[in-house]
Amino acid sequence: MSEIRDYGVTVEEYLEGLEKGIDILELRSLEEWGIPTDLALELMTIAPKVEAGTATPEEIVRGLMIMSPPLRQLKQCNKDVTMLD
Repeated sequence: MSEIRDYGVTVEEYLEGLEKGIDILELRSLEEWGIPTDLALELMTIAPKVEAGTATPEEIVRGLMIMSPPLRQLKQCNKDVTMLD
């Protein structure tokens, strides 16, 4: 049985997200997994293409890179360096 998690999203926020084409619960889940918001949104556009079998090899590789911890760590390091400038 799946575990139910509380991501602190109200029904209104969820519905607003759906109007914009974003599943807020999926986004929060990816963020909790350690994926930054911009990469999570990118991954959310790639995943349906992979499931439908229409993703290009480049999209598949990009999705795997996003899910890979080293890319997330590299992005965070770059963000930290930018903040120091």
